[in-house]
Amino acid sequence: MQLAVLGLNHNTAPIELREKLAVPEDRLPYFYAQILQNERIYEAMILSTCNRVEYYIVTDDFLCNVENVLQIISEENGVDYSELRKHTYIHCGNDAVRHIFRVASGLDSLVLGEPQIFGQVKDSFRLANIHGKMDKLLKKLDEFTIKTAKKVRTNTGISENPITVSYSAVELAKKIFGELKNKSALIIGAGEMCELAAKNLRNADISEIFVTNRTYSRAEKLAQEINGIPVDFEHFTEYLKKTDIVISSTGAPYYVLEHDQVKNAMISRKYEPMFFIDIAVPRDIDPKINDIENTYVYDIDDLKSVVEANKKAREKEAVKAMEIVEQSVNDFHKWVESLKIVPIIKEMRGMFEDIKEMELERFINKSKIEDEQTKKLLNNILNSYMNKVLHTPLTNLKNHGTSKNKYTLIEAVNIIFNLEEKK
Repeated sequence: MQLAVLGLNHNTAPIELREKLAVPEDRLPYFYAQILQNERIYEAMILSTCNRVEYYIVTDDFLCNVENVLQIISEENGVDYSELRKHTYIHCGNDAVRHIFRVASGLDSLVLGEPQIFGQVKDSFRLANIHGKMDKLLKKLDEFTIKTAKKVRTNTGISENPITVSYSAVELAKKIFGELKNKSALIIGAGEMCELAAKNLRNADISEIFVTNRTYSRAEKLAQEINGIPVDFEHFTEYLKKTDIVISSTGAPYYVLEHDQVKNAMISRKYEPMFFIDIAVPRDIDPKINDIENTYVYDIDDLKSVVEANKKAREKEAVKAMEIVEQSVNDFHKWVESLKIVPIIKEMRGMFEDIKEMELERFINKSKIEDEQTKKLLNNILNSYMNKVLHTPLTNLKNHGTSKNKYTLIEAVNIIFNLEEKK
């Protein structure tokens, strides 16, 4: 049996193709049914996110069955096979194990170290258990994957130091104000950058968020999503006096917030600190505002320098994370190899059990023992003796049975029975 993964992600395929191949949760049962029709695919798990679509299979015919799954994906999604194959990566064995460990740890993400993928991987294993098929190998892989990702998060700083502009903006605000629970924010714009920043502010437990946009309905929509308050664009400056943090990203070709507007607000605020984050190009916020006492203005370049420094810090942590991943790959490989020993151990135990039963029956008959208690006592004594005799060789067989070292027969016997240690 071998683990294989075939998939595509943000590095190998454009979003148009990833959108076509995405598998929504309500379609999982159908796709699992199609894949598992193949009698030589014994287990399967599908991981589908906005940045990747991956199929994990356990099979005894790697090349043939990977092609079979690719054919299913091609036909079911109406994608040309050669086009699909061009964007698909394939890993098997330890490489497939290493891949899922890297994915779950955030080492293969668009944003290095992002934490969301961990939950998505956990959900994929859970749904595979419901709709697909998880047996011994995938269940153990699930266990190892979760353990490895948690160890990476705990023992490295891979998720520290934000490396997205919107998230960095909020982290910068937290550094200036400390806790945000008693602070308020004004979001100018309702595009993706503003939406992400607003959601990060809400996750930081900020007290109040005002949202304004030239198109009021878009301000209403975003405000509803983040439990904020929509504000008419023509009057948003009236809210500056009650705002601690301003984040702006519009498409305006001129400043939407000027020096005198903020100066008047600061007088009303009695010069309580205000923090401005301008993530628009061209800029929305007049840089002269920085000259006003207790105002702090950061533009996109300031944030990008923070992001770049944080990215380098995460890349250093990624080296530590890969050491943890490699150790887990080795441990999982040992477990897989140990499965080959199980039939031999069962056979040895069975052989000793047969000999025990035969000798016990011979002794009972020869000694004409009829008392059931005595028979039971003799059986217990022989079982105890047999377990003690087998304990050392079977334990050593488990520990050394998959070793690639070559031993002579004499050396192997010495290792299995610990004879060298007893001299």
